[in-house]
Amino acid sequence: MLSRAEFLVNRVLRSIWFRPAAYAAGAAFTVFLTPILDPFMPFEWEELISAQTNEAVLTILASSLLAVAIFSLSTMVSALQSASSSATPRARPLLVEDAAAQNAISTFIGAFLFSLLGVIGTRLDLYSPAGRVILFGLTVLLVVLVVATLIRWLQRLSRLGDVTEAIRRVEDAAQLAFDHAPVAERVPDLPAFEEGVDLYPKAPGFVQNVALEDLRALADKLEIKVAVKAPPGHFADAGAPLARLSEDVDADCRDALCACFNLGSDRDFHSDPCFGLTVLSEIASKALSPGVNDPGTAIHVIRAIERVLHKWSLTLEKRQQESDPEPDAETRVFLPGIRVSHALSCGFSPIAFDGADRPVITRTLLSALSGLRASDEALYGEAVQALGADVLARAKASVTYEGDREILDQAARRMGFGE
Repeated sequence: MLSRAEFLVNRVLRSIWFRPAAYAAGAAFTVFLTPILDPFMPFEWEELISAQTNEAVLTILASSLLAVAIFSLSTMVSALQSASSSATPRARPLLVEDAAAQNAISTFIGAFLFSLLGVIGTRLDLYSPAGRVILFGLTVLLVVLVVATLIRWLQRLSRLGDVTEAIRRVEDAAQLAFDHAPVAERVPDLPAFEEGVDLYPKAPGFVQNVALEDLRALADKLEIKVAVKAPPGHFADAGAPLARLSEDVDADCRDALCACFNLGSDRDFHSDPCFGLTVLSEIASKALSPGVNDPGTAIHVIRAIERVLHKWSLTLEKRQQESDPEPDAETRVFLPGIRVSHALSCGFSPIAFDGADRPVITRTLLSALSGLRASDEALYGEAVQALGADVLARAKASVTYEGDREILDQAARRMGFGE
């Protein structure tokens, strides 16, 4: 998990406005830097480019790139709306953060500003003969960059609003969050601190990040212990505390401790692993709705969830081999790990509910659960067995055709879920 400053900086860096602003600033800086480079230009090159040549090329670029930038923005908005309707609105933030889309729009805006400022500078006769040559060289490089960006952007547009692309982006985000999540059930039972007090937020919201290093530093300074009760993804309010403190502290210290928890109106993909699984299950549930009727997408989602959880087990195995399995006796901050049963439920239970009347969905769910159990019996065995029994019971209660029920029974027995 990130410190409070790192969390805020990362949020700014992922914002859709940051790259265009940075590219625009870079374009302006480059235009104004051109006169400074005059002394480095060979004398014999100074008369190669006239002011009229620069102005003509830059005018063409300025008039066309604004239209290209507006077109790119409108296309991106349409793609986001398409993804929201075909997948789920919760996937939209990940699509907005798409680096290829942001780079394309930023390049067009930066190139437009460069061209506009170049035209203004040329009209005002701000450039010497050497400066005009440098400006023309930069313009040629800009044209090459714009053409290359346009080609990549066209390729990106072919996938941007597709439900498969949304699934891939959510899967990648969930995988990254699981890779950095606390070890599963490292501290299964948080200290109760019988004589302690609960720490409540000033305003309700979803916990988006816990600045563990800042929290540890404060706990060391105050000489208290802190049991985090609301890790990322949990909703904290006046009835659900952020943490349990081993002893009471004054109001200023409480405020400082609360500041270690970033709260917001939405859950965050980057520090909340189970949110990615929840969003994937939403995509599958929408695909199984009568209005869409696309079981193939639901099957795709099930396999994506299986991949995420399989890689998570490999990550846990590697991390547990590299670290001390027992918490340090001097540990002052306790953070609960992700419960395996909760992770499985977030990903598979909604699909089991919405696809209970479809044998193909039930068989795929049982197959995915069986695969996870086979990959790591110690981690998934008990939770998979319980969820598999629930999936099978739901399906048998929803399927009316006897032939389908027999097929489900045979599949369940083959995968180790039958009686």
